[in-house]
Amino acid sequence: MTTSLPSTPQIDTLKAKENTNSPLRSQSTILPMGRVKTIMKSSPDVDQISNESLFLITKATEVFIMYMTKLSQRYGNDQELTYEDLATIVGKKDSMEFLQDIVPKKITYAEYLSIMEKENQVEETLY
Repeated sequence: MTTSLPSTPQIDTLKAKENTNSPLRSQSTILPMGRVKTIMKSSPDVDQISNESLFLITKATEVFIMYMTKLSQRYGNDQELTYEDLATIVGKKDSMEFLQDIVPKKITYAEYLSIMEKENQVEETLY
């Protein structure tokens, strides 16, 4: 005779969470692991890449992309993700500061010329 443990709301919640089709809990990846491996091998510091580390890096990249997308949707249009939305997030969030050189805020050519002119004036006063 077997007895089962009584069902509690906490256990039922955990079971429900296990059954969800979340891409974060999936054993498969959305990004192609072959391309991620190629990018990883392009670093001169990397000699060998284990399958486990490749999987974890791919999953971490997917989570980061989802995070950036959700942040951009909060500040911009929910239906469309634009470069301006990404540049705004990179400029506003301290945790995204490392991306400022990769995703700079767009400026016009006239604004660029005025910035360069000011820098040249500062350099001339120094010398």
